[in-house]
Amino acid sequence: CPPSSPCLGLQVLGCCLATAQAACSWLMGRAFRYLAAWALPQFLLVTQGDLQLLKTETDRLVVLVSETFPEPRNVSPQQPPAPLSHQEHHLCQQIRSMAASIQLFSGEVLKMFSTDCKRMSAEIFDQTMPLGKHWRVGLRADLPSSPSEYAAAAAQAVLGQVLQGAQLLPRDAQAPALARVTTAFLEAWMDHILAQRIKFR
Repeated sequence: CPPSSPCLGLQVLGCCLATAQAACSWLMGRAFRYLAAWALPQFLLVTQGDLQLLKTETDRLVVLVSETFPEPRNVSPQQPPAPLSHQEHHLCQQIRSMAASIQLFSGEVLKMFSTDCKRMSAEIFDQTMPLGKHWRVGLRADLPSSPSEYAAAAAQAVLGQVLQGAQLLPRDAQAPALARVTTAFLEAWMDHILAQRIKFR
C-alpha cells in the first residue's frame, strides 16, 4: 500500500486493536487464575502493576487514534482530513471500547479481590475460631500472652499474602490493596462473631 492509502490505516488500526485485545485477554485471564488459586502476590502484581500500565497505554492509544483518525465532528474546518471509511470508523470504535473495558476492569478488580478475601477469611474463621467457653475469662487459668492460633493462621493466610504482594508494588499502589483486604478481613471476623454469638467475658 502507498503510505497515504486507506489500507495502511486499516493495517495500523488492526494491529493496535489486536495488541490491546491480546494484552487485555492475557491480563484478565492471569488475574482470574491467580485469584482462583489464591496466589495473592501474583494477583496483586498483575492487577495493580501490569493492569495499571496497560490502562495508561491504552488511554494514550485512544488519544493517538483520535488525533490520527478524527471523527467528523472533531475536525478543524480549515484543515478537513479525508473522511474515515466504514472499516476505519469501526476499528476506532473497537479500540475505544477496548480501552473502556480495561478501565472498567481496573475499577472493579479490587472489589472482586475484596469479596474473595472476605469469603476466604470467613471460611477460615468458620473452621478455626473457637466458640463458647473458650472465651470465658473465668474458666481460664490466666490471660493469653500470645495471639490465638486461629487468628495467626487467618492473618497469615490472607493478610500475610497481601503484604508479601504489596511489597512488589509502587508505594502509591500499596495502600488501596491493603485497605481493601484489611477491611474485608475485619468484616468477616465481626460477621462470624455476631453470627456465632461469641461473647468475650
